[in-house]
Amino acid sequence: MAKVRFEPSGIEVNVPLGTRLMAAADQAARKATGDFFRGECCEGRLECGNCCLEIVSGMENLSRASPDEASVLGVVAKGRKNWRASCAAEIQGNVVVQVPDR
Repeated sequence: MAKVRFEPSGIEVNVPLGTRLMAAADQAARKATGDFFRGECCEGRLECGNCCLEIVSGMENLSRASPDEASVLGVVAKGRKNWRASCAAEIQGNVVVQVPDR
């Protein structure tokens, strides 16, 4: 199991290793009041970039970005290396993420 904390809410969830970050965000959203995360516009096909999150710590605990994800991140994250597409990133250990304002 791995712990994922979402900032600025501070909501934490425990998920099995190999879980995609988007699934962890969906689990955390069930604990939130009001808007939390809206990132499933393309249903995880790496087409929209709406699910991209800033990784505060634990980048080494995520799977490597595929070329397709890197392409999306190049547009959405504008070269910042601490962002990942939550529909593609698999959790391999504890992670802290920042949910951007939408």
